[in-house]
Amino acid sequence: MTKRILVCAAFFTCCALAPLLAQPVWEYRLRLEDPQAHLLQIELTAPAAAPPQDFSLPAWAPGSYQIANYAKFVQDFAAVDAAGRPLPFTKIDKQTWRVTTASGSGKTTIRYRVFANILGDTESEFNEEHAQVFGPQVFMYAVNQPARPVRLRVEQLRGWRIATGLSAVNDSTFQARDYDEFIDAPLEIGNFLEARFTLAGAQFRLAVHGEEDSARVHAFARQLAKIVAEQMRMMGGPPFQEYVFIWHVDARAQYYGLEHLNSTSIGMPHRLGDLRSADEVSFSYSGLHRQDIDLEFAAHEFFHLWNVKRIRPRELGPFDYAREVHTTGLWIAEGWTDYYGYLTLLRTGLWSRWKWLRLYANLLSEYRLSSGWRFRSADQASLDTWLWAYGNGEQGNLGQTYFSYYSHGNLLALCMDLRIRSASRGERSLDDVMRVMLARFGHPQPGFTRAQFWQCLAEVTALDWRAFRRDYVEGTHELPVGDYLKLAGIKIDTVSNLDAPYLGVSVREQDKQAVVAAVGYRSSAAQAGLEVGDRWLALDDQTVTAENWQSLLARKAIGAKVVLLVSRRGNIRRLEAVLQSQPPVSYELNVVEEEDPAATAVREAWWRPYVAGED
Repeated sequence: MTKRILVCAAFFTCCALAPLLAQPVWEYRLRLEDPQAHLLQIELTAPAAAPPQDFSLPAWAPGSYQIANYAKFVQDFAAVDAAGRPLPFTKIDKQTWRVTTASGSGKTTIRYRVFANILGDTESEFNEEHAQVFGPQVFMYAVNQPARPVRLRVEQLRGWRIATGLSAVNDSTFQARDYDEFIDAPLEIGNFLEARFTLAGAQFRLAVHGEEDSARVHAFARQLAKIVAEQMRMMGGPPFQEYVFIWHVDARAQYYGLEHLNSTSIGMPHRLGDLRSADEVSFSYSGLHRQDIDLEFAAHEFFHLWNVKRIRPRELGPFDYAREVHTTGLWIAEGWTDYYGYLTLLRTGLWSRWKWLRLYANLLSEYRLSSGWRFRSADQASLDTWLWAYGNGEQGNLGQTYFSYYSHGNLLALCMDLRIRSASRGERSLDDVMRVMLARFGHPQPGFTRAQFWQCLAEVTALDWRAFRRDYVEGTHELPVGDYLKLAGIKIDTVSNLDAPYLGVSVREQDKQAVVAAVGYRSSAAQAGLEVGDRWLALDDQTVTAENWQSLLARKAIGAKVVLLVSRRGNIRRLEAVLQSQPPVSYELNVVEEEDPAATAVREAWWRPYVAGED
C-alpha cells in the first residue's frame, strides 16, 4: 500500500510539473566527483538570453539571516556555448561571473566546482561517508533570466540513495517549479537509515545519517508522527504530498535545524533517544533529556512549513539573494514557531506538563537576566538580525544590547494567546489567528505587511492591540508574563537564593585560566569595570579558577567590598566591587491549587490536543 501511494503521489506531482517543464528549463548536473578533496562538480545549462549572461551564487540562504558569501567555495569556473566552444568570462563582483555571449548563440553552459566540507544546516559536506548538498551554497542562477522550471540530474552516485523534498523523476533526477523551490530543498545522499509513515494522505520520510540502530530510527519516527498529526490537524491538513526529515547524528553537529518548503535538515551531536541530561547543553534545556531537544527541533522546524514557508512577512519572498533582506517580523516568524513547537509537544504528551512549565521557567529566567530587550524592541531585533550573525557579536556591544527574537517572540506569543483566550472566554485563540493568516496571506500570496498583520490580529480577536504593540513590540517595556499566566491559573514562584551574594558574571575556562564570559547589565561587576575577556586571577587574596569562582563568592557577604585582580591586554588591573544580593532570576511555574474556574477553563482549552486520545 505504501509503495502504491508513493508511486501515485509521484505520478501526480510529475503531471503537475509537466506543463512547466515544456518551457525552457535550467538544466543542472551534480557530479559527486572527489570525496577525498570534498569537491562537487556542477554544470548549469541555461536557455539563450540577451548577451552578456551573468551567473551568480547567493550571498545568503533563506531562513539563515547572515551573509555567508558562498562564492568563496567556488573554483574552476568555465563556460561554453551550445557547440561546446569555450566562452570568455570575467568576475564582476564577489559572487557573479559575466559570460560573454553572442546574439543568437543559443544555450550557455557553465561548469565549476564547489568545496564542500562543512556539516551544518547552511553548508554542504561531501566525503566518503555521504554528501549533504545545500542548494544556496552549490547551485548558481542566471541573473537576468525570468523564473524558469529546473531539472537536476545527480551523477556518480556511488551506490548511494537520495533523500530530498524535490519532486523525483527517477532515483537520480529531480525537478522544481523554479530556482527558489529548487535551492530550498537540501539533498542527503548516502546509505542512511530511514523510516516512512503516512498521515492525512501525505507521505513522510525520516532519513538519518550517522545512526546505526534502525530501532531508534523507527521509534523516533513514531514520535514524529504525533507531532505531524497534531500540527496538521490544527492547521487544516498538509500543504504537500511528501515531506522529508533529514537528520544528521554527528559529534560535530552543533544543534542546528533549518526549515524548507516540504523538508527540514536537522543535526544533533547525540544519538536518537538519548536520555542523558540536557543541563550541560544549554540553560534553556535544563531539566530535560537530550532526546527532548530532538523533539523540540522537530516540532519547531515542522511548524515552519506553515509559519515562514507559507505565512511570511512580505519581505521574505520572492528572494533577493544578492543582499540582506530586512523585516521587522522575525519575532513572529521564529518566536511564534518556537511557541507552537513547545505547545505541540505538550498537547501530544511527548512533554509532560511539568517539563513544559520547566521550559518556560527557564525562558523567563533568561529573559529577565538579559539586558538586550531594554535597548531594542522586538521589531528592531528582527531588523537588526544581520548584525548579530548567530552569536558572533557576543564579545562586543551586541552582547549587552541585542536579544533573541526566538525566545522573546515565544513569550510574546504566550502573552497574546492567553489574552485572546481569556477575553473571548475560550471562543478564540492564537490558533485561529494562524489559520486566518494562512487563508489570507499564505503562499502563493505575497505575504503580509506589518499593517496587515495587526489588522488581521484585531479582526480575528476583536481586541485593541495598540497599547500592546506600542509597549511590548515596538517599545522596550518589560513583558508582564506573570499577569498573563494568571489568566490560565499559573503562578511564578521565585526559587533564587536572595540571600546569596551576586557579582554578575559568568566564567569560562581558557588556557587553564578563568576568563570572564559575560558581565551582567548594571551588575556589581559592570560597575567595577570588569570586561568580557578579562582573565580573572584572584578574588581578594585567593586564586580564581573556572571551577572555584562560585564557591569563593559564596563565602562573602552581601554588601562586602571585594578586590578583583584581572589581566587585561597584558596588564594587571585591580578592581573593587561591592557584592549585591542575588536577583530573583530563577523560577518555577506552578498551577494554582485553588484557582478561578475561568482560569481553569482557559488552561484546559489551551492545552487540549487537536488529535483525540493524546494526554
